[in-house]
Amino acid sequence: MNLRQLRYFVVLAEELHFRRAAERLNITQSPLTLAIQELERELGGRLFNRTQRRVELTEAGAAFRIGALEVLDKAHSCLETTRDLIRGESRRLRLGVTTSAGLLPFLGTTIQRFHIAHPDVRLTLHELPSDEQPKALKSRELDVCVVRMPLTREPATRGSIKLLRDRLTVAMHRDHPLRNRAALTVADLEDEPFIIHPRSPVAGMHEVVIELCAKRSFSPKIVQEARDIPTILGLAAARQGIAIVPFELSRIDMPDILFIPLADEDAATNIYLTFREAERDPRVASLCRIAEAVVAHGQVAAAVVGSAPELLRRPPTSITRTRPIRHKTLS
Repeated sequence: MNLRQLRYFVVLAEELHFRRAAERLNITQSPLTLAIQELERELGGRLFNRTQRRVELTEAGAAFRIGALEVLDKAHSCLETTRDLIRGESRRLRLGVTTSAGLLPFLGTTIQRFHIAHPDVRLTLHELPSDEQPKALKSRELDVCVVRMPLTREPATRGSIKLLRDRLTVAMHRDHPLRNRAALTVADLEDEPFIIHPRSPVAGMHEVVIELCAKRSFSPKIVQEARDIPTILGLAAARQGIAIVPFELSRIDMPDILFIPLADEDAATNIYLTFREAERDPRVASLCRIAEAVVAHGQVAAAVVGSAPELLRRPPTSITRTRPIRHKTLS
């Protein structure tokens, strides 16, 4: 077994079509077929079920694909690390997050696994409002961003991956009249004073709240606007109103604040990873794949939307041990 065979196998596993796979590999179908047959003989079983009309992975093939991708990515990472050391270049990847996105459960695991797979890369976190992230990506101050979007919209850039659907919750004072409800609906909040993010050029939580209320035929009574999450929660704790916020904030134990989930099916946002459309850095691709794998392992559907195909076809990353990350705020 060699890396060439693994690469041929992975491409065929992605295309599930011998002609298309051979074209991607820039070879004829004959050497591809022979390589797959040799691999199956060595493993002692079939990796693909093949008929005249279709090619599909067997259960063993699907399992083998995971290991093959890890081996290929490790080999690629080893080559890149060695080349960088020879050239004397430092390696850094800058990840932009908003305050609430930084609390998403998948993010910590993704960061840990990225460091395991790329111990030579310094991954830095940069807390930045969502409306400033596109500009930071374009100016190359950031390489990847975790962004939150309304269900009805997608990021402006085609370089994006939708990771998951994130529920919303209501933050209120612990003595609020609605405190004993196990769940609320947006309609229940029609007469409540709202604390809300200000409107921004990039669709965010302000637009999410306005759209949710508009679908219930009312406009929220906005009494306060605040850009950052601590201020919003502080205002709710001061009995200034209620706030619709991302569900992960309910993990925070804050005095005088109670979180009650919203039961409405559309009371949610989509979480994306965004990057430059023409990005070719394999470390960005690796981070995206690791995030997808972490989300998928948590049995949350992940979908690719209009992203750079070549970037996302590169193999995923291996996982073995944990290494701490250095945090930094983008000024």
